[in-house]
Amino acid sequence: MLISCAQQVAPTGGPKDAEAPIILESAPLNTATNYNGSSIYFEFDEYVRVSSALKELIVTPPFESPVEFTMRGKKVTVSWVDTLLQNTTYLFQFGKGIVDNNEGNVLDSNLFVFSTGDYIDSFELKGRVIDAFSLKPVKDVWLMLYPENIDSLPYKSLPRYFAKTDEQGVYHLRYLTSAAYKLFALEPVNNGYLFDQPDEAIGFIDQMIESKNPDDTINSMIADIRLFKQEDTLQFVKEFSQIGNKGLTFIFNRPVDTLKIVELSGKDISQWTTEWNLINDSVAYWFQAPDDYDSLKVNIQVQGFSDTIFFRKPNSRLGKIRKGSSKQQGLSLKAENPGRVNHFGAYKLKSKTPLKSFDLSTSFFIEEGDTSSLVDYAEGDLMGIQINHKWKEGAKYQLFMPDSVVYDKFGLSNDTLKYSFIASKKEDFGKLIINYVLPGQVSQYVWQLLKTDGHVVFEEIVSPKGKIGYDLLATGKYQIRVIADNNLNGKWDTGIYLKHQQPEEVYIYDQEIEVRSNWQNEIEWILRPELKSERESK
Repeated sequence: MLISCAQQVAPTGGPKDAEAPIILESAPLNTATNYNGSSIYFEFDEYVRVSSALKELIVTPPFESPVEFTMRGKKVTVSWVDTLLQNTTYLFQFGKGIVDNNEGNVLDSNLFVFSTGDYIDSFELKGRVIDAFSLKPVKDVWLMLYPENIDSLPYKSLPRYFAKTDEQGVYHLRYLTSAAYKLFALEPVNNGYLFDQPDEAIGFIDQMIESKNPDDTINSMIADIRLFKQEDTLQFVKEFSQIGNKGLTFIFNRPVDTLKIVELSGKDISQWTTEWNLINDSVAYWFQAPDDYDSLKVNIQVQGFSDTIFFRKPNSRLGKIRKGSSKQQGLSLKAENPGRVNHFGAYKLKSKTPLKSFDLSTSFFIEEGDTSSLVDYAEGDLMGIQINHKWKEGAKYQLFMPDSVVYDKFGLSNDTLKYSFIASKKEDFGKLIINYVLPGQVSQYVWQLLKTDGHVVFEEIVSPKGKIGYDLLATGKYQIRVIADNNLNGKWDTGIYLKHQQPEEVYIYDQEIEVRSNWQNEIEWILRPELKSERESK
């Protein structure tokens, strides 16, 4: 008599709960005045969890001792042992610390305020924190407000008020008492509220921010706070390593002006070859010959810093000896730009070890698979070779290098090498012209043309006003970054808090620039408002 004709499934339990918990009752009431108790009582419309409340809670002005959360049914009590300050407005920001028991929906009204005096303070500060170099907003930065103007405040004292930046770097300090304030931004590394670690980032407004009466509100009037890490002026060796049995590498925490190296075991190092990187914060010392030393004891002296570093016997890999030959093989040469050469430039090969000699007179090209020609001109430096040729646009090339035409300083030479690549065409490039007027606050600027991944393509020193052109620029998308070079040293300098020195200003063109094939793109970038308005009126 009974026939099952419907699909049997487990009950769904109804729609998912997306509602935030609601406070039905509190004591005291939100925005209460003349309150001097030691706890806040909440009753919610559903069961809640407070497992992360202590981590999320921000109380301003801050308590010296942590608060305590207790739960009973749908009731939560926040209690404290500190004595409340007289005539003061207290703000509790619960963040994501109170959520419902089932779905984790965050309390929607996560601000609670009361005053120990006759009124609720209403002074507000709102602004944004950005990275001083990239100009990108920075999240989870503490904004710290002090009612004094003392340089040691961020080092030694807890702030009177504080808040945290959101995903857009925006902060909002609310319910502040009438006073003049010093404002700091701090990105701590130890979850504290003191500027007490060398790698912490800080930002500051140098002048005091003043409110004249309790009803004053400042919204969006605070300039962006530029967050920076101070340069570590103490020089030291950050890393060191052995390059097999052929050399040593030292990496410093900052660029080096002068350096002295001494081997304390008596080894003669006068013939070691020195190779610095472009920014002078890394150096390689290449031995005169492979050295299977038992140990080295090297003393490094650089700009007031001295350290002694020990090296033990390295793992020796001198290369394999080819059967029927007495010479060692293993010299590696890699193309700097594999598979491609600019039709107006050189084909570049890089070595992992310092070069001693090369002769490419027997090396040759094959063009488009049939036309061959000898390498007519090549030049080199310590770590590479560049081959110049009159390339045919869009043509395919193969470069053949016979065995043993390049030697490094350790006597290693190349095996027979073959490289395949294509020469670029004019269609692969475009032209970019920028007419610019910079703020004019300094006499020179560092101009950088960047790929969108941040890689610097071109860099030069420019005046506050001028014109820059790139005739053969690879197609793609670019950005422009300009640094106000206050001290004329050709690079960006960070700030120094105790000297009241802000980081050097950085300007970034607010649009992505696309360079198209065989196309000239001309743009104007005017950063002086008075000149911009004059041009627009014309």
